[in-house]
Amino acid sequence: MTTMRTLGLAMACCTALSVAALWPARAQTRNAPVAQVEVSKSATSLPGPTYAWVPMPPRLKAESDPRVRDPQLRADLQASLDKALRAKGYQRIDDLRQADIAVAYRVGVQDVQQTSVRETGLQTARESAVECRSGGCSQIVVEGTDGAPAIKVDAVDMVEGGLMIEVIQPSDLRVLWRALYRGSVRAKDAGKVNLDAIATRTLDELPRASAK
Repeated sequence: MTTMRTLGLAMACCTALSVAALWPARAQTRNAPVAQVEVSKSATSLPGPTYAWVPMPPRLKAESDPRVRDPQLRADLQASLDKALRAKGYQRIDDLRQADIAVAYRVGVQDVQQTSVRETGLQTARESAVECRSGGCSQIVVEGTDGAPAIKVDAVDMVEGGLMIEVIQPSDLRVLWRALYRGSVRAKDAGKVNLDAIATRTLDELPRASAK
């Protein structure tokens, strides 16, 4: 019965998750990675202070990425979420049958390359190398390797990720609260992500625990 209940919760959780919802819009500039939290299901209070985790099998390609399937990463992320939940007054227990609420998360990452057109200007490109017309010389078109005009493009390798948290009422599998964190960082800085900060920000609008 407990196994069936857990499977039922796993199927009910995060039904709104999709590729479009998991990944944010591209950053507007290479120096401005995005990070935002969307609470799609809000609540003013929850049934009680105790919670149990419900394991979530991966459903999307981004959730199967080895970086987020790494046991140590998942342990660290769940520890950060536990810490943020404790700060809200919640108490973790292992028995789902005794918990006031069930908590589940889904996490995924993917590699992307962001591109932007850089204005070279005549300071960095010879006047003879830029495309000139009657209205003046282009600041973003330079001579390519084959001699033809080419646009100067900068490319930056990025890692985009999403973390969805759902709080579920175990008795009827109803979602009580849901938030989605979406962010991107430069690939070279991916190992510097602060999981405590992400967990705290994701759960910022979660109601504080109340006594039964």
